[in-house]
Amino acid sequence: MYFYRRFAGRVCACGVSIAMAVAAPLAQVPRDRPTPPPAAPAGTCSLAGRMVIATASGVAPVRRARVVLESSALKQPMTTETDSEGRYRFSALPAGPYRAHGEKAGFVAKLADPRRVFEAPTPIDLRAGQSATADFVMQAGAALEGRLIKENGDPAANIVVSAVRLAYDVTGRKPVAVQQARTDDLGRFRVHTLPPGDYYVDAAPDPLDAARMPPQGPRPSVLSRTYYPGSARFDDARIVSVTVGQTLSNLDFSVSSASVARLGARLATAAGQPANDGGFRVQRVGGPTGEVRGSASPGGNQVSYAAVPAGDYWLMGVWRSAPGADAEFGITRITVAGEDQLNLSVVTAKAPSLTGRVEGVAIPPGLQVVAYETAYEWPAIVGDQPWKWTAPVAADGTFTFSALPGPRLLRLTGVANAPTISRIVAGDVDVTDVPTEIKPGESMAVRIVAAPNTATLSGSVKDSTGVGIEKARVVVFSDDERTWGPRSRMVKAVESNATGQYEVRGLLPGTYWVIALDYLDENAWNDATVLAKLKTGAISLTTAGGAATLPLVVKR
Repeated sequence: MYFYRRFAGRVCACGVSIAMAVAAPLAQVPRDRPTPPPAAPAGTCSLAGRMVIATASGVAPVRRARVVLESSALKQPMTTETDSEGRYRFSALPAGPYRAHGEKAGFVAKLADPRRVFEAPTPIDLRAGQSATADFVMQAGAALEGRLIKENGDPAANIVVSAVRLAYDVTGRKPVAVQQARTDDLGRFRVHTLPPGDYYVDAAPDPLDAARMPPQGPRPSVLSRTYYPGSARFDDARIVSVTVGQTLSNLDFSVSSASVARLGARLATAAGQPANDGGFRVQRVGGPTGEVRGSASPGGNQVSYAAVPAGDYWLMGVWRSAPGADAEFGITRITVAGEDQLNLSVVTAKAPSLTGRVEGVAIPPGLQVVAYETAYEWPAIVGDQPWKWTAPVAADGTFTFSALPGPRLLRLTGVANAPTISRIVAGDVDVTDVPTEIKPGESMAVRIVAAPNTATLSGSVKDSTGVGIEKARVVVFSDDERTWGPRSRMVKAVESNATGQYEVRGLLPGTYWVIALDYLDENAWNDATVLAKLKTGAISLTTAGGAATLPLVVKR
């Protein structure tokens, strides 16, 4: 399922991962002990502004719009509403960086560059005693309307319909829902408050509905995810385009039934005992979390899934014998093809461990090794915090992961301009860019060799008239296509500053392509197909270390 949120009237698509299997029950608050309201911030700063919509005669206020203020200086976001003149105000704020975003159904931001409507606005830094202004200029949002029909001609009711745009994360291209709506009893939908642009229309049952289905009885009929104009394959979906305030109607299409199965699984410990109060997840191979939902037995060691579509899946379980004890992990892979599988089991085992040393550079304070999950995402244990797969690097370069299950890709992080990795060696095997998995209960030692002499590339980004361009994207990527992809050491991207200056650090010796664009989607450089297109307009650069200067020109 997809989710969204809006920043300062800008709809920001966020692909938020949701824990897929069993959710912990909500704590019950006694009636005589109500939850106290959050303490008001104490400070001397303020932020105020006005939300308006452009009209033929000027501007008009946007009344009773919701404005949200977020900051690391606040324990939680603050909210307020605009008044009859579209004005809002936050007072008594502590000093710090702030982002204000406003939202009201039917309105989206009007920006000088509409392509940036999904970006978060520039933070506002408030110093002690300072007052600042942030105004929002809005325009009418677009809408998509249509009707979903089942194969037998009946209306498809209570189906989630999403207006989807293509975005990118560190793993590459991904569809992200901007806005959503449910079909009514006649199968009709209206997805509204959309910025102008290109969208795909995605219709699918809510995974939470499947979690509410009974584990016994006749197998329910489940509709499959379908893209307009009626295909189960995203590659066959048709783009629909909308302009400011446009309502695009008659987007009718049929949705087909899915072949589903019931799954039942038992989670057991390495000693063969029930793994009570553990965590469990079913995740489609190559897919995101959140697609399949289930329910747990009272003891928490048995789970059931009422409607699982055909495909290959990972079944994962984690468990601790007591709070703070070492966790055990277990995983198995299954194929679902419409037949019920009610006696599955996942047995946990002692987690593998990893030790290592960072070599080749002086260790900056705060340096960490991060071990990225590359095939699936482990569920959290009930009552635990989500996993943080990072390890601090000591002054002598050593680090330790006491538990590191699953295939991992190691990288350095934690500090600005973290050292660039030259190579990672496990024994005599190079594991620099290959996800590496350690067998349960075993350990591995690695050497992370950082490059002591990397290159820095800097310069200016200007337009054809010689004017510097702010927020231009400079991408530097290796001429070796084998190095393109998620979290590559050979691909760098930065934005130019207010005067058009840029700086790219940490370049390993080699030949690169360099290009500047006035706009590029965040994380698009993690997609090899995007780099292949950028290559045609890029400049070749060879570096062996040191500093180099390269002026870049962007044609608007």
